[in-house]
Amino acid sequence: MAKSTSSDAHMLIRSLRTAYAATPTNLKIIDLYVVYAIVTAVIQVVYMGIVGSFPFNSFLSGVISCVGTAGTCSLSPHSSQQRE
Repeated sequence: MAKSTSSDAHMLIRSLRTAYAATPTNLKIIDLYVVYAIVTAVIQVVYMGIVGSFPFNSFLSGVISCVGTAGTCSLSPHSSQQRE
């Protein structure tokens, strides 16, 4: 049973690599920006956990802007494909 799971995982990784290789460069740049926004939000949450949340409204605005940016950027390629 473990061998089929391993081969399934290899097939999945191979198919993801081929699909990502066929992705246009513009969408790869958008993907990197989304990852940057998510990492920034995680850093802010970790900082709040370590230092504290004295200016809580600043923390909320920073995290919500990062999450909103990631959500908007990840939806824009879908909406542009629907228009074509």
